Amino acid sequence: MTTKHPEIFLVPESMHQVACDGGGTAGHPKVYYSFDGQDEVVCGYCDRLFTKKSVAGAKPLKDAA
Repeated sequence: MTTKHPEIFLVPESMHQVACDGGGTAGHPKVYYSFDGQDEVVCGYCDRLFTKKSVAGAKPLKDAA
């Protein structure tokens, strides 16, 4: 089963954590996620995918946590 993510962000390999606030005016509380040895994390609020792997449709994350 493939999960659909509203947005996919490519993060640097060296990144250890990422913050997500949902973006835009319909955001959510700012939360932080740790990669803890994983290549990907998904926001529990908005399903955004943050990945260290090359994924089709991924855009660079501008606000690194």
